Amino acid sequence: MIRIFLFIFLFIPFIAFSFSIDNAYKDYLLGDYQGAIDEALKLRQNDQVLYFLGLSYLKLGSYSNARIYLSKLLKRFPDSQFYQEGFLKFADTYFLDKNYQEAKTIYEKIIRKYPSFNFLPTVYLRLAQIASKEGRWSEKQKYLKIIKSKFPKSCEMQLVKVLESYGDYFTIQVGAFSKQKNAASLRKELEGKYPVYIVHDKKNGLDIYKVKVGKFKERDQVQQVYQRLRNQGYPARIYP
Repeated sequence: MIRIFLFIFLFIPFIAFSFSIDNAYKDYLLGDYQGAIDEALKLRQNDQVLYFLGLSYLKLGSYSNARIYLSKLLKRFPDSQFYQEGFLKFADTYFLDKNYQEAKTIYEKIIRKYPSFNFLPTVYLRLAQIASKEGRWSEKQKYLKIIKSKFPKSCEMQLVKVLESYGDYFTIQVGAFSKQKNAASLRKELEGKYPVYIVHDKKNGLDIYKVKVGKFKERDQVQQVYQRLRNQGYPARIYP
């Protein structure tokens, strides 16, 4: 009788753990990231739970909280099956938080430490994106070339094409319209004040007319014009 009681006592937490993590994953898949976090916080913090918490906070845009749990994963469980992916997501918290220098340092460390890392195309893409954000165009091209030559069948190739389509310069988008006449009206409003132009694009088969300002090589230049447009009430956004 005592043995049966002990068996049940020891086995119940395992059942509860398994059930709860399933609930957390279900909430995660449904897009209820806070619900997923609430479920996961009830559990013992093993490597799977820490990774899951980091991922869920990342989805919520709570990058500092994501870093807390991913950092615990990296420190406590260096042999975990989630370690390498956790390392990548840890770097992504800085990238998404726009701390590009810290993100770059970690991505470069991943390349040095794991030359056969499964997610290397993503790492090189992130480095290309950072270089693009900071106006280091030759560095951007270097990383894109690595992806194209070493990982031509990776899903990152789609984003490589997007980055290449932006060109090696900064531009500011001040409007996007389904009707050309609306884009032309905004262009006319900005003409004489800014180097404005229209780019015709398609999304899901629909025509989009994007009104853009300038092609700037330096970040400082585009930032000044961007700030002026924002001060004048335009919904400006810098690309890339």
